[in-house]
Amino acid sequence: MSERDLTLITGGSAGIGLALARRLVRPDGDLLLVARGPKRLAAAGRELGCETLVADLASADGITALAERLSDWRRIGLVVNNAGGPFRAPLIEHDSDEAARAIDLLYLAMVRVTAVAWPGLLAAGGSVVNVVSVAGTVATGSAPHYAAAKHAAIAWSRGLHVEAAAVGVHVLTANPGPVATSAFPHDRLRQHRWLRHAVIDEDRCAASILHALERRRSESFQPEWWRVAGIAQAIAPGTVARLARRSRERFG
Repeated sequence: MSERDLTLITGGSAGIGLALARRLVRPDGDLLLVARGPKRLAAAGRELGCETLVADLASADGITALAERLSDWRRIGLVVNNAGGPFRAPLIEHDSDEAARAIDLLYLAMVRVTAVAWPGLLAAGGSVVNVVSVAGTVATGSAPHYAAAKHAAIAWSRGLHVEAAAVGVHVLTANPGPVATSAFPHDRLRQHRWLRHAVIDEDRCAASILHALERRRSESFQPEWWRVAGIAQAIAPGTVARLARRSRERFG
């Protein structure tokens, strides 16, 4: 069993997860990337010279496989919960299967991954970064099952921050706005005269998250001004709803 601190990143084969991995990989450290897609994950592992695990963390088998792999480490210095995916079925279609898949991957996977990593986090006095989303603070009607699961994830992450601090584990809730990745290029937003400023690239997002982690913050937004969206939702939900409808009419 390794005595070195492990860094675990889920959804680590592309996008924000891979950008974080590139910044966190160290010659004298242990890094484990977990993702569902074997080809991209293998490529990421070769690039960074790190360990990989192909696992669907929305399934019991995937969590079991991760738990077995984590038994190789006594100490876990950092867990980044970043596994994700799109869920765009309209709520009025009442697709309960889509809702269940979103909850399993975007919320319950965070809970389960953190649970199996918890003994190692306690041993190391480590940190957890839950990559949630601005969508966890604002309900816009775009990708509604995604937003609903992210609302659950952000509430859980905020609560975990309070409880974990009492036992020496730090928890950061990271809330990126639109991030341009290969899976989600956000081309229409990036071509807009003003809204293009709302989109950042994955490396800038990763840098912002790690800066917040280094400062031991409880919550951060990428960029930070996205925090205004959550405040607006709380104090003027009708205005946010009208703006969301206009945005959907224009951008789909």
